[in-house]
Amino acid sequence: MNESAPSPSGAGLGAGAAHDPFQSAKASALKAAEELRAAAAIKANELRTAAENRAQQLRASAGQKASEFKTDIKDRTEDLRAYADEAIGQARKQYENLMSEAENMAREKPRQALLTAFGVGVVVGLLLRR
Repeated sequence: MNESAPSPSGAGLGAGAAHDPFQSAKASALKAAEELRAAAAIKANELRTAAENRAQQLRASAGQKASEFKTDIKDRTEDLRAYADEAIGQARKQYENLMSEAENMAREKPRQALLTAFGVGVVVGLLLRR
């Protein structure tokens, strides 16, 4: 008679059967959660590696571009320096030619050179006065 009566602790035949499916479901859920956690960790590592690789590619690309810019600027600087040297050389030749002509004019026609110098001086004086 006692065997068919439920026990006060609730651990009868029916309670044991209900307890097993709950435990197996809980274990299955914990296992699935652990698998998801592991998969998330793997995916995070993959993303971290991909980000590091991309950063290295960008760093290399930036270094290459900087090197190209440096070379381009160096080439342009050399071109400008050559142009400036040529312009200075031409200006120096023109100055020497003008000085030579002025000396020749002063030797050949001293009065005209003196009057020209006086006229230039007057004009410069008038301009500076204003």
